[in-house]
Amino acid sequence: MLAANKRGKVSEQGTTARFFKECVNSAANVTAMVKMRLRSLFHYVFIFLLPLTLLSADINDARKANQAYESGNYEKAESLYRQALRDQPKNAKLQFNLANTLVKQKKFKEALSAYERYKALVDKPEMNARAEYNIGNVYASQKKWSKAADHYRQALRYDPTDPEAKHNYEYAKQQQKQQQKKQNQNKNQQNNQQNKNNKQKQQQNQQNNQQKQNQNKQQQQQNKQSQNQKQKQNQSQNSQQQQSQQKKGDQQQQKQQARPQKMSKAEAKKILQALSNDEKSLLRRFRKQQSSSNKSNNEKDW
Repeated sequence: MLAANKRGKVSEQGTTARFFKECVNSAANVTAMVKMRLRSLFHYVFIFLLPLTLLSADINDARKANQAYESGNYEKAESLYRQALRDQPKNAKLQFNLANTLVKQKKFKEALSAYERYKALVDKPEMNARAEYNIGNVYASQKKWSKAADHYRQALRYDPTDPEAKHNYEYAKQQQKQQQKKQNQNKNQQNNQQNKNNKQKQQQNQQNNQQKQNQNKQQQQQNKQSQNQKQKQNQSQNSQQQQSQQKKGDQQQQKQQARPQKMSKAEAKKILQALSNDEKSLLRRFRKQQSSSNKSNNEKDW
């Protein structure tokens, strides 16, 4: 697990012996707590207070802030540290302790800003290493292992001999790999699920398309049957109409044939002439037959 946060170093200067003694005692308590944390192997972030070097006007607020922090009243400690910072805005230790107080309240974004302000106010490698180490712990507490590893590595650049930073860096890298592996597994599972969903969707689309094709085919068959039936009906109707028209034409023709036809004078004259010729021809034949019969009778009598 992660090692505890680094303990602060006691300032060599103080405005009052009493306040300096309190700061030393606080630092000693923090050191003992750090060692206990290291033995427990169950921690991510352990924030410690830096002993403060303040003007006499700010000692009371700083003492109250430290007391509030150690008693767990982090909201009050934050308020007192901010009040002290209004009088000494460039006091790096106030910024560092404010950052610690904000972390305790899980105000991580504000805490990171306070650590950055602290880094801008210090120039010693060990001070920068302290801030980078705590920033790494803030990210580790949120399981942001990639950023945590970056800041642990930065802390090691400022202080390569720090075993806690090295331990936490290796731990963060290990967690980062496991996290990346888990993310890849989750991504693969999501991809597999997505592929499965896509396959099901594709199969459903194919079924829908097949069903639609079958419906279209069935509709086409129904349309064709309806069209054929309609054609048969039309043919039957046409046939009936033709028969009816034929029958009507035959009836009209019969009527026309039954009616006496008007004839012209010339036609009547020809008919009369033909009748007269036929009558004369019949009369000649009759006379001829009668003459032949009389001759035969005369011969027998003789």
